[in-house]
Amino acid sequence: MRIELPEAALDFGRVADSALRGAGGIDLARDAESDPRAAAKAEECLASIGLYDIDPRDGLDDAVAAAELCRVGGSHAVPYPLAGVLLRTSPGTPFALVDAQHPVIDHALAAGTWTAATLAGDLFDAEPVTAVDSKIAPFAMTAKLRPLAGTATVLDRRLSLVLGAYHLLGIGQRALKLAIGHTKVRKQFGQPLSDFQMIRHSLADQSVGLEGLDLLCRFSLWSTFTDSSPSLVDALSVRLEAQRVVKHTLRVAQQLHGASGFADEYDISVLVRHAQPGLRLPTDRGATLALLRTAIEEFGFAGPFSLAEEQGAG
Repeated sequence: MRIELPEAALDFGRVADSALRGAGGIDLARDAESDPRAAAKAEECLASIGLYDIDPRDGLDDAVAAAELCRVGGSHAVPYPLAGVLLRTSPGTPFALVDAQHPVIDHALAAGTWTAATLAGDLFDAEPVTAVDSKIAPFAMTAKLRPLAGTATVLDRRLSLVLGAYHLLGIGQRALKLAIGHTKVRKQFGQPLSDFQMIRHSLADQSVGLEGLDLLCRFSLWSTFTDSSPSLVDALSVRLEAQRVVKHTLRVAQQLHGASGFADEYDISVLVRHAQPGLRLPTDRGATLALLRTAIEEFGFAGPFSLAEEQGAG
């Protein structure tokens, strides 16, 4: 595995970041809650930089470009289902992982019909039905599922989980930047908050956590194309870590903003709210952990101290 990302992918990420900033950045997400034209503007911006030219199934290079786009999109809370559209099963049919008992799709109105799958591989046509109508999920909708023949590929399920983790990584990275910026300008007892050792240590902890998540995302993306087994262990692992790290980073960033962190005039509040569907759909952290345990029991967990070696040693 190469730890460094290809320069072409990094360049693409920078282009995507610049384009989304020019289109309005987090303001697009803020505005889209009341004006559908903001979501349409986000889609136009993404299309202009090559969204529809990328198919992450084509190989690791394309998957890395898709991952960078999801990470950058997350950093702007872009009001568009990037991972779903990147994994589209036909020109107008995005892909989403769902809980078949309670199917909910974020940004569901981006298409009239979706291809949906459970983590077990059950395949469905999904039609958006009713808005969830929640402040923390302003674009989520329940969906009506119609079973399809066949099974969703392991590759599609892995990619959906890993691209979702990259989306959360971008959210966490942006939250940390917002917290650092705020603590540099906000003063307490006559000095910036960033001068206090406790604040510095807290921000450093978040930085280390996000750097670790970044490396795990890269490993999981590489593993997606090199592991020939039907296991979702690596993909579930990176989702679980993304849920843990990003949830904690968002909490710390919002706390460091004080009361203003809960006001939608501040970007951190918008980022925290719009992160919730990614943290909770199709599985919350508890459900992800349960699925990971089951997958490890079935397929094992490759690492320096694998289960097989441990059992053999006993």
